Amino acid sequence: MTSILDTQDWPQELANAASSDEFRRSATEFDGSLALEVGSDTAWFKIYRGHVIDTEPYVPSFGATFRVIGDDKAWRRVASGDQSLSGAIHTGSLKTAGNKLEANRMREMLELLIRTLQDLDEAIDD
Repeated sequence: MTSILDTQDWPQELANAASSDEFRRSATEFDGSLALEVGSDTAWFKIYRGHVIDTEPYVPSFGATFRVIGDDKAWRRVASGDQSLSGAIHTGSLKTAGNKLEANRMREMLELLIRTLQDLDEAIDD
């Protein structure tokens, strides 16, 4: 089964799709960056005042505020909706690194970003 994670430009697609009012509201107080580490691949997102303003396939030299790290299999389960982000973090298949205070403070933003990833993944199957 094809996943959004199989497409080379999924980070940019995710950045473009993360534009709902709900996402913007949840991220309005965040001026930072996050990295999603999917196996050996990395997607870095710069978020400012509720908008994803940049993305890179690596973490720039100034780093990421926090990271969500997991192997490819764990991320595919989350992207497909077979496992929630919270469930994956609770079981340890995904983990956060970096500024844990900000990761916790921005949990709603992260959940909405992952729901957007799941929507993109679902559209691949349609």
